[in-house]
Amino acid sequence: MPQALVRTSPKVVCAAVLLGMLLGGCEAARGVAEFTDMATKPAEPKPFVLETRPQNPNYVPVGSTIKRDAKRKTVDEFKKLEAELEAKRISNEAAGTQAQSLGKTPPPAPAQAQPTN
Repeated sequence: MPQALVRTSPKVVCAAVLLGMLLGGCEAARGVAEFTDMATKPAEPKPFVLETRPQNPNYVPVGSTIKRDAKRKTVDEFKKLEAELEAKRISNEAAGTQAQSLGKTPPPAPAQAQPTN
């Protein structure tokens, strides 16, 4: 039994090749896609972005076993931090108490209107 030859259209072949190049990230296909407005060029970042972000960030990949050494605080540094936090707590409590006392003042009496006759 003879096998039937399947004829493919040149358009289908070209579309398949273009799709393959697009999915593969081919520069030639990107140029064609940008020319036909099917893709856009990435915009240049604004100056404030360039100023605030490092040019060469040291990213740690997710799931990696890379560990960074953290500077450990001494006992004296912890005591100093604890004292600062305690002073801030006392200051916040005093401000809260003052706000409560100011909220308890009675409202002023309404103004008395002068008779116009």
